[in-house]
Amino acid sequence: MVATKILSRAREWDFDIDRYLNRVVAPSPLHRLPAPISRFLGYREETRQDVGNVLGAFWSLVGAFCGLAVVAGVFNNTGSIQWHHPPALIASFGASAVLEYNSIRSPLGQPRNAILGHAFSAFIGVSVSKLFQYHSDYDSIKWIAGATACGCASAVMLLTNTVHPPGGASAVLAATDPIITTMGYYFVSLVLWGTTLMVIVGLIINNIQRQFPVYWWTPLDVRKAKVEDEEVVPDAKGGIERKKTIEEQHYDQDGDRIEINGAEVILPDDMSLNAEETAVLERLRERLRKRADLERGGQISEKEDTDSGMCMCSSTFSVPDIILLADTIFSSCQPLF
Repeated sequence: MVATKILSRAREWDFDIDRYLNRVVAPSPLHRLPAPISRFLGYREETRQDVGNVLGAFWSLVGAFCGLAVVAGVFNNTGSIQWHHPPALIASFGASAVLEYNSIRSPLGQPRNAILGHAFSAFIGVSVSKLFQYHSDYDSIKWIAGATACGCASAVMLLTNTVHPPGGASAVLAATDPIITTMGYYFVSLVLWGTTLMVIVGLIINNIQRQFPVYWWTPLDVRKAKVEDEEVVPDAKGGIERKKTIEEQHYDQDGDRIEINGAEVILPDDMSLNAEETAVLERLRERLRKRADLERGGQISEKEDTDSGMCMCSSTFSVPDIILLADTIFSSCQPLF
């Protein structure tokens, strides 16, 4: 019975590491750089439609060739790397090339995912391999090490918002390929160096007629809290935003907003609510409706103004604001995300 309840609750567990990391991540400075530089770092003043698939195929071919050729050239002509006898080219980089030069708008191929996804996976793969090597007959069980490494890497990438499918291949290679297993943790630095080179090539090739990356850290606008309430500053994309106090600090997006008025509750198209969340929003809607009725009748009191903290009949709350209200009024309710 207890296990059933735990499993039922587990369906709603959701950990978003960016809710904590984005508080300390600085807004993008790309809009301040000269246009020729910011362009090849992925910044655009206006979002433009991507090129057709014919040009896309051409640039993905050029990008994949140049990216892998640069990595292989560096690996095979650097003495300190060759001393460790690495493979001519790490196989998982081939899959990364498809994401970084072909599906360049995919979240899975952005720099954060490509670099950190590979790095986390390689580290986990090497660690799992070293753990299994305590077995006297490692060669007979390294297939288990490979499966374990891939599973652990997949979980870590999901929890850190760094999902990069080729990273799973890096984890498997680290645990099963004899050449790479011998390299140990040096393989992690090799993967980091290789993925960084591929991203650098992508910044050049992909920005000739396309845009890469779509974002460096997160697709959300990272807002830095300031002391002033109403000062206007550039946001992460070069637009304009209002500075907020430290208590109000959060990040917003148009598609991440819930609108409540006395008549209805408007949700983003891709959001669904459970019964508890629906009840919270419905109570807020009813509260606004009653307040509107009182205002129309001229009966609203100054005390209610102070207690409720609301000054409009129709208000717009961002998702983090709704979470704060829900936690304050109904402590038993689950967060909205």
